[in-house]
Amino acid sequence: MNIDKNDFSFEESLKYLDELAAQMTETEGMKAFRMMEKDELPVDKVVKVFCVVMSIRIINRYSHQGIHTDYVHAGTVSQILHVLQSAIQLRQVEMQADGGMMALFDAPMKKDVEDIINISAQVRSVNDVVLKKFRLPLGEQVVSVGIEYGPVTYFASRYSNLEGVCYGSTIQRAKMLADVRDDSVNISEDIYVNLSEDMQKNLFVNKEMTGELKYYFSQLINIRMRKWVVENK
Repeated sequence: MNIDKNDFSFEESLKYLDELAAQMTETEGMKAFRMMEKDELPVDKVVKVFCVVMSIRIINRYSHQGIHTDYVHAGTVSQILHVLQSAIQLRQVEMQADGGMMALFDAPMKKDVEDIINISAQVRSVNDVVLKKFRLPLGEQVVSVGIEYGPVTYFASRYSNLEGVCYGSTIQRAKMLADVRDDSVNISEDIYVNLSEDMQKNLFVNKEMTGELKYYFSQLINIRMRKWVVENK
């Protein structure tokens, strides 16, 4: 990751903060945008964007630790990124401190939500392909996915060449969904109601409640990837 080095100016910082604070009068009734392309989102403005948030948790269950486990994790991350970047709805991916990932998608149509569900099946299945390639038993590493829909707060600063920062309760709920169960795709009620009746009846028949969090879950797989795993025992 390349980060531009700039001399810090306290006076310029104060001026910048004055500009940002002046925007607070505009936040009442602030427009909520779709999760647009990054170059369409404003700089130096705090905005709300509606999007689908996917939290991906990679859970290691290795019977022994070693340098090779880092290669397995790196291989898994690289292939999950490859899967995510194939989605036309993808707008942003962030690595997490625990080695997982957070992906944000623009999903204005129900079909977009269903496409993202299919992406989650590939995310889970590519993990098994990686394990096979590294000659490890299935189950030594599993992937849990949490998917939520709602508004997130977006902010990008003129002082950074990094991607804009997204945060808020929608992201927190997606993380909670990824944590409630291992080795499954866990979706919120808002995602569930935007799926076709066929997907609801055949894929997400299991419903659970954890605290105030109601969710549906399924051990989704990608059929083509599973076939490869079975044929390459």
